[in-house]
Amino acid sequence: MTWDWNYTFEILPRLMLGVWYTVLVTIASSAIALTAGLLLAILETASTRVGRAFVRFLLELFRGVPILVMLYFAFYVLPEFGVTLPALPIGIGVLGIVYAAFCSEVYRGSLITIPPAMRDACVALNLSSYITWRRVLGPLMIKRAIPALLNYVLALFRTSAYLFALGVPVLLGEAQVAGYENFRYLEPFTVAGVIYIAMNLPFLYLLSRFKDKHV
Repeated sequence: MTWDWNYTFEILPRLMLGVWYTVLVTIASSAIALTAGLLLAILETASTRVGRAFVRFLLELFRGVPILVMLYFAFYVLPEFGVTLPALPIGIGVLGIVYAAFCSEVYRGSLITIPPAMRDACVALNLSSYITWRRVLGPLMIKRAIPALLNYVLALFRTSAYLFALGVPVLLGEAQVAGYENFRYLEPFTVAGVIYIAMNLPFLYLLSRFKDKHV
């Protein structure tokens, strides 16, 4: 099979639409993962024994079940219970929740590295729990967690391709549809791979620069 440049330029607008959805899914699910992960880490640390056990159960559930299984469950099973949502918000929500469990472990690990003397100093100054978390422990925890969290954002960018299984027009999905419609797979999948690499490399460069500033 030879390369067809006319066909390549014909499918390029469709692939660019896939790029837009890929970026949208990455940004939205990352926002959910980073925020919910922080809340889960705080709940696990500050809750009672029963609360910690419940949060730990949720974390193990979200981390242990394959993402595709959770996507299919949310898309095909939840409607049986009266919960029907479009594929895009389902995909964003599932990815955000799953990666929130991973981000929570990053936050918790960062919290463990904070010297106990910092907590003791807050107690000695009679700071409330809210002020202690907002002004002392929270900022330190987030700063130490940034390099690992950025890696999960990058992982979310790659995992966004899974949403093609629900019909969301992400880049991989658009490449697959183009291949089905024309029975030519060389051009769409090759171009999609090149686009993924082109989007990945600058992001990796920015991550490395950002990590160097937070070492």
